[in-house]
Order: sequence, then structure tokens, then C-alpha cells
Amino acid sequence: MCTSNTEWAYISLDLNDLKQTNDLLGPSARDELICAASNCMKFAFAPYGKIYRIGGDEFVVWIQYSVSNLDSILQGFNATIHEWHGKHLNSISVSYGVVKSSEQDFDSVQEISKFADERMYQNKKDYYTMSCNDRRN
Repeated sequence: MCTSNTEWAYISLDLNDLKQTNDLLGPSARDELICAASNCMKFAFAPYGKIYRIGGDEFVVWIQYSVSNLDSILQGFNATIHEWHGKHLNSISVSYGVVKSSEQDFDSVQEISKFADERMYQNKKDYYTMSCNDRRN
């Protein structure tokens, strides 16, 4: 399926602490985080590809240009997220997983998505472990 010579990167993203934000601060704070994450993604990724919201706090980015600069692009995204401050909250956290076309030949978009999601969920698990925040609360 994805055996063309075109390089690409697929990034699966998910906001951290969204449920807790909604439960503690209400829907205005929740909506602020979703909009902020979307805007940070647009700023960092739009020049290089497409951004899709696929669920409440789940996004996918398909990078089609400058894949060789992906580390720099991700650093820019991380800096944008780090610098964000909102009306209801002072920070935002996003977990993500990246898959690149150079890793292997993939049979389907579902396979690519699965790999990226696994990496994103590991990143999310690491975030919650480091922040000593039990997601089940």
C-alpha cells in the first residue's frame, strides 16, 4: 500500500489530562485545551502536511513535506505547547507517537495508525507515571 517513493510521517496525538480538566474546571477549560492543542498543531504542522481531528481529544497529522526535518518540526511543536498559557489553565500537555515511511513497508493505513497509537499510548503512560497522576481518578 505505502510503497511509493514519497516520504511521509504519521503522528497520532492525544491530549493529556482532558477528562480531569473537564471534571475539575468544567467544559470551558476543556474546550480551551482542545482549541489550544489544535492551534498549536496548526502552527507547527500545517506548513508540512494535514491535521485531522479524529475524536474528542485525538488528532492525526500526516506530514508530506520536509520529513527529513521531522525532529525539528516536533521540537517546534513541543516549544509551542510549552509556551502556551490560557485563560483557564497555564499549561497543556500532548502525547504523541510517530511512524515514518522509512521504517518499513506498511500494508494499510490501519497498520500505520496502530503503530503510531502504540507509541502514543506509551508516551502517555510515561507522562502519567512521571507526573504521578493516576488517570483513573
